[in-house]
Amino acid sequence: MNSSIQHRAIWFLQRRGNIGKSTCVAALAQYCDQRGVPWLGFDLDPEHATFSRLFPEEVILQPLGDEPEAEVIKIFRRCTETPVTLIDPRAHLSDVVLRGWDMIRFPEQFSAQGGRITTVVFPGDDLEILTDIDGLVSRLGDKVDYLVVRNPARQPRSRMFDGSPLEDDLKNLGAAFLELPHLLAVARNHLSALEAELGRGITHLEAVANRELPLDGMIRLVVEDWIRTSFRRFDQVADKLLPTEYAAKITRVDTATVVSAPRITRGAKINKTNL
Repeated sequence: MNSSIQHRAIWFLQRRGNIGKSTCVAALAQYCDQRGVPWLGFDLDPEHATFSRLFPEEVILQPLGDEPEAEVIKIFRRCTETPVTLIDPRAHLSDVVLRGWDMIRFPEQFSAQGGRITTVVFPGDDLEILTDIDGLVSRLGDKVDYLVVRNPARQPRSRMFDGSPLEDDLKNLGAAFLELPHLLAVARNHLSALEAELGRGITHLEAVANRELPLDGMIRLVVEDWIRTSFRRFDQVADKLLPTEYAAKITRVDTATVVSAPRITRGAKINKTNL
């Protein structure tokens, strides 16, 4: 692995859908925007097109033809154009991506150009999901970095993964771990309704910053809290998300030191002398 990384390519390669990858990739794109990191995105899920709908200027909706590996290889060739490349494939596309990687030895070629791949995985209490992750780790080994994202909104438990040999394998490979905070359903529903009303995608950052949007003030505060928490957690694993130059500029706030609500002792401040 190069000591200095100039380019990051972040891939979501699990076969299972509905695990939270689209939410995570959108949050990472907004994180790059907020931290001043140039990025380019590719949406390989034309059926839903969630990523390209939210970022029509920055994300390329990439259709896959009769030779999907060739289209994937075209994306590989563009991963050195910007510091960060975010790729959101549709579910069950990982085999195509990995075949394309093998054809041109992409991890090795990318590393020779100062790049490093980050593979994002989402564990849960599901044998199929964990077998899929195990297959990725066994196949890719130390050729890539790993970010393990726990997403309680989609996978509330990960008891089959916690303390497992698979978790140990990822730790031994230097994987980073984070938990994606849960955005309240009331906020998600308000944003979805607003998108339908306006006929376009609305990012969380725009929902907070654009005061012209007809969004309830309390909902705006809920979204703002979600962004703040998400970005603070991304900061903790910036070495797996950003090139070396940008990761070095991140100020990491120890989440354990964040001030919590004071503990109130029952009866501590009453006047006992009058009892």
